[in-house]
Amino acid sequence: MYHYVDDEPPPAGPYADGLTVRTPDFVEELEYLAENGYQAVRLSDVYLAMAGLKELPAKSVALTFDDGGLDNYTVAFPLLKQYGFTATFFVITKTVGRDGQMSWEQLQEMVAAGMSVQSHSVSHPDLRGVSDEKLRSELVDSRQAITEAVGELGYAFCYPSGACDERVVEAVRSAGYVMAVVTDKGEVLNPGAIFEIRRGRVQAHMSLGSFAKLVD
Repeated sequence: MYHYVDDEPPPAGPYADGLTVRTPDFVEELEYLAENGYQAVRLSDVYLAMAGLKELPAKSVALTFDDGGLDNYTVAFPLLKQYGFTATFFVITKTVGRDGQMSWEQLQEMVAAGMSVQSHSVSHPDLRGVSDEKLRSELVDSRQAITEAVGELGYAFCYPSGACDERVVEAVRSAGYVMAVVTDKGEVLNPGAIFEIRRGRVQAHMSLGSFAKLVD
């Protein structure tokens, strides 16, 4: 999982530095995947594989980006196309179109090029601490906004900050999603944990050796 990809972190506070993979490092990571025979798969393919309905390539990887930063469009998207990879972009629908964030028009272009856009909630709260009404709104309204804006069915959810509990997981299921991803916890490709799928975090300044271990 990625957040930002750029030569410098966005002006979003000191935390952004640790979430920004520098462009040369991202290129090196894509080159590693391409040269070692990895195929990028969509999260819908992951879902079908977990349901026993599809077999994934032996060396497959699902690339995801959180938060909807503009650099995802200006930097990551062209490089993904250059190397022939697809990815899923989890956006916070309330911030789409704001300064430093991707617009719906840009997201439409990305979907037309084979990328996927899915929900990271409406406003990125810790869903464990909101009311039932607010929880449902964050899930349902973001899903509807994405479907209406880019024409893609909202089937996957990304918990803000990876935080969830039993109530939140059940709400995600009830809102119509069929899968959800977390960050460093959860499980990988366990059909019994399809709403807590773990992702490997690509860190800023991560060595290529560490990246290789993450995906191998």
